[in-house]
Amino acid sequence: MGVRTRILLTFLVGALVLSGVLFFFTYTLTRSNLREREGELGLSNQLIAETLGSVRASLILATVITVLVGLMLGIVSSERVVRPLAGAADAARAIADGRLDTRLEPTDDPDLNALTDSFNDMVARLQDRVERDARFASDVSHELRSPLMTLAASVEVMLSRRDELPERGQAALDLLVADVARFSGLVEDLLEISRYDAGAVRLTRDELQISELVQQAVLASSMPRTAIQLDERCRETRIHGDRRRLARVVANLIDNARTHGGGNATVKVQPADDSAGHVWISVEDSGEGVPESDAERIFERFSRGAGASKRGTSEGAGLGLALVREHVRLHGGRIWVEPRRDASTGARFVVELPCDASSSH
Repeated sequence: MGVRTRILLTFLVGALVLSGVLFFFTYTLTRSNLREREGELGLSNQLIAETLGSVRASLILATVITVLVGLMLGIVSSERVVRPLAGAADAARAIADGRLDTRLEPTDDPDLNALTDSFNDMVARLQDRVERDARFASDVSHELRSPLMTLAASVEVMLSRRDELPERGQAALDLLVADVARFSGLVEDLLEISRYDAGAVRLTRDELQISELVQQAVLASSMPRTAIQLDERCRETRIHGDRRRLARVVANLIDNARTHGGGNATVKVQPADDSAGHVWISVEDSGEGVPESDAERIFERFSRGAGASKRGTSEGAGLGLALVREHVRLHGGRIWVEPRRDASTGARFVVELPCDASSSH
C-alpha cells in the first residue's frame, strides 16, 4: 500500500469515525430531550417521530458531506506529501542516468528542506568524486602516452633487427610487442572512457549504409575473415551515426569473441524483431556463453564476468564491452547479450540501432 493510499484511508476513516460519533450523540441527545419535554411542550408521538426523522436525515447528509470533505482533504494532503517524494525519485533517476548536476529545489517546508539539503549535499559530493576520478584517469592516461610512444618506437627498432637476436631474445621480444600493444590499447580505452565521463564526446554523424559499415568493421578487426550473414532486407538499410565509433563497436565485439568466445565469430545483420525503425547487428561466438547473472555486469567497466578465466585468457582489462555500451547509447541504441538462438553453445551479443525505416525492407 502506497503512502498516498494510506493518507487517503487515514482521512476517510477519521471522517467516518468523527461523523459516526457526532451522529450517535446528536441523535441520542435530541431524542432524549424530546421525550423528557413531551408533556411540557404538548408534542405528539407522531410529531416526535417526524422530528427525529428530519434530524436523522440531516445527520446522514452531514455525515456524507463530512466524508467527502475528508476525502478531498486527504487527496490534497497526499498530493502535497507525495510531490516532493516524486521529485526526489525523478532526480535520483536522472542521477543514475549520469546527469550529476541534478538538484532538488528548496521548499517552504522546513522538514522537507532538511531532506532536500541532505540530498543535494550527497549529490554534490558524488559529482565531485566522479569528476576527480575522471580527471585522474584522464591525467594518468595522458601522462602514460609519452613514455608509451617512446617504448613503442624502441620496440619497432628492435623488431627491424629481430633476426639478429638469439632464439630466446626473439621470444622475449615477441612478448614485449604483445604487451606494448595491449598496454597501448588500454591507455586509448581509458582516454575514451574519460572523455565520456567529462561529457567531451562529440559524434560526427554521417549517413551510413549498414552493410558497408559492417564489412569495413570486420576487415579492421582482429579477425578480418569473420563470416557475415546479411539479411536481404537490410542490404540498403541506412543509419545516421559516427562511422569510427560504430566500427569500433563491431570490432570490439569480434575481439571479445576471439578472446572469450572460442576464437571464432559470426556477424549477422537483420531487421529488429519488434520495430521497423531499428536494425540489429549481432555477433555470435562458440564459447561457453554468458551466465544470466553476468548478462548486465559484463558491460560494466573493468568487469569480465565471473567465468572470464574459464572462457578465455586473461587478456583485456574489461573496458571493451563498457566502451561498446557507451558508443551504442550515444547513438540512441541499446546492447544486450543472450544465448544463441540456434541452440548451439555460445553467446549472442545484439546491438540495436535506429535506422531509416523506409530503407529496411
